[in-house]
Amino acid sequence: GKTSTANFVYQLLRKEKRKVLMFTSPHLVNYTERIQSNIEINLDSFTRIIQDFESENNITLGYFETLFLIASKAFLDNRMDYFICEAGIGGVLDTTSVIQSKNVVLTNIGRDHQDLLGYTALEVLDQKIFVSNNIDNLFVGDLSEELIKEIENKYKHCKSKFFLKDYVNNESKKIKNLTANQINYWLALITVNSILSTNNEKVFLNFNNNLVEGRFEIINRDPLKILDGAHNIDGFIKTLKDYEKEYSPEDTYLYLGFKNGKNIESIISYINSKKQYKLNFIEEDTFFDQQTPNNLIDYLDNENIDYKIVNLEAFSSNKNPSILLGSLYLIGEYKKRITT
Repeated sequence: GKTSTANFVYQLLRKEKRKVLMFTSPHLVNYTERIQSNIEINLDSFTRIIQDFESENNITLGYFETLFLIASKAFLDNRMDYFICEAGIGGVLDTTSVIQSKNVVLTNIGRDHQDLLGYTALEVLDQKIFVSNNIDNLFVGDLSEELIKEIENKYKHCKSKFFLKDYVNNESKKIKNLTANQINYWLALITVNSILSTNNEKVFLNFNNNLVEGRFEIINRDPLKILDGAHNIDGFIKTLKDYEKEYSPEDTYLYLGFKNGKNIESIISYINSKKQYKLNFIEEDTFFDQQTPNNLIDYLDNENIDYKIVNLEAFSSNKNPSILLGSLYLIGEYKKRITT
């Protein structure tokens, strides 16, 4: 939910005529998607600055670090009002922690990058919440009661804490009834209204499920076609639950492609427990750093799971409701192909 929430915050601040820069990752088609602003910025002009920085400090920056530095420099040079910055992995260990932000949004706790962030929810919470050591305002999204109590009673470096559950329930809505993107939207509303606090007037933006590309993005309605970059078990559970709130899973085709290093067995086991979905795996060498589906054949056969290995065009040509998901790199590759 990080990218979606960041985008909603960005749109709200733009609506209020603030000068804003947003840094997110990864991109789908072009790297410029990672650095967006409502004022004109020439990103190419920063190439020389980065080269000089590396030379002067005798270092070579990675791809993520390079774009983050460009975003930071662009924000400072243009004297903007707000820098919306999405952490890459966790918080403590992430490059973006150098900002030590006064306003931090914690969307949720998911099971991903566990070798770096920890194997329990409490371990991951520690990693994320210490993205800054001096937080004025912490905004907390869809977390369990256990984690909420932990945040309420711990983490003295957070001066003020705002919890989504307190606001949503006051609005006669229940978090469990909202889709993932609606939760992100409400969290963004709470964040912006609390930070701006302009004469008690609420900042508002009409909810649009397609505001963020690749996140439950409906690209066609007849037949239904959805793109979603869910890439861990928690993301899959939320995506399919959101789908089932509005559509029938019967005869819905899932087209799956995963990046290397993902725990695919737990995801497949969850999907297969539902029985109605038709499983299709995208053939190898389709997108960057793809995990070959051939490695799954023994597992799929041993579990008696019906599946097909298909090319990416099969998703486009299928006349049944279809969802393409498993990696944002896969979503990006699809978008590249349909726009060229």
